[in-house]
Amino acid sequence: MQEMDNSFEFEDYLPIMAEKLGEQGLMEELAKGFHLLADPSSGTITLQSLKTNGPWLGLLHMSDSDLRAIIQLGDSKCRGELDLHDFCVAMLRTSPELMTLALSSLCSG
Repeated sequence: MQEMDNSFEFEDYLPIMAEKLGEQGLMEELAKGFHLLADPSSGTITLQSLKTNGPWLGLLHMSDSDLRAIIQLGDSKCRGELDLHDFCVAMLRTSPELMTLALSSLCSG
């Protein structure tokens, strides 16, 4: 992640990970990332757990509003937190290349 003019640019490594690890390996790695960010008592990613654990993973200098937006991106149940399923869906949704591959496989199949 690079900070540029108060905006963040993320490098999309998910397609490379998917190619190298396969579907099962990618999901296992996403689960590991989830557990690094999750609140151990609730087992979910919350605003507080992102504030506490996020800096270890490069989420520095992000406002509460930015962190809430990350949660809202995947919060399918409108609870203000992400469970493992929500997190994985959000990660895959934010990977343009993986979404293109998924859509092309749906359309060709």
